[in-house]
Amino acid sequence: MASYTQHYQLHQWEPSDDFLRSDFNDDFKKIDTAIHDTEDELRTDFNGEVSRLDTALSTAQQTLQNNLNTQVTRLDTALSTAQQTLRSEFNSSIQKVNTTLASIQALAEGRANIVFGTYTGDGTKDRLINLGITPKWLLVFPEFGDYGNGSGGLCAPGHPIVSKSDAIHMIVGGTKIQVSENTDTGSKTNMYNTVYYYLAAI
Repeated sequence: MASYTQHYQLHQWEPSDDFLRSDFNDDFKKIDTAIHDTEDELRTDFNGEVSRLDTALSTAQQTLQNNLNTQVTRLDTALSTAQQTLRSEFNSSIQKVNTTLASIQALAEGRANIVFGTYTGDGTKDRLINLGITPKWLLVFPEFGDYGNGSGGLCAPGHPIVSKSDAIHMIVGGTKIQVSENTDTGSKTNMYNTVYYYLAAI
């Protein structure tokens, strides 16, 4: 008499058993059902994994996009701030130049004995320049307009341009002026290849 397999109860015939078509049909039906169920389970599991992977990728993409947007916003803010700072500094420098030029113009218009001239720095530590005139006073400023921080100023015989620490930046004596490029003292009245403008009262 036939026995059955453990898991799907398929026929296991003995040599003395008769073969019935219905037994084969029942076995094939069980096999078909088992394969179909397994296929459905695999498909469901696969679809679930694909869905989870798609969700993970979408989340990662959104996170990266958010991080990128944040970085772009920060960069835009930083660039805007830097641009505003540079614009303010530029406007301030222009204002200083305009103020200086207005003062020079007013001074030149009021005095007939004002001489305008230029010299170009050569970067040496101590340099004598013969102006060819004997100024009563001398106003010097570099081409970039800012005559502070040892780059120029107003001096006269016996009244040199000095720093807060008494470092001498410029001396007037007779027809000559002494200028300097010295990082130790902060003197910048003879910076290399820098054009300096001066007004001298004679």
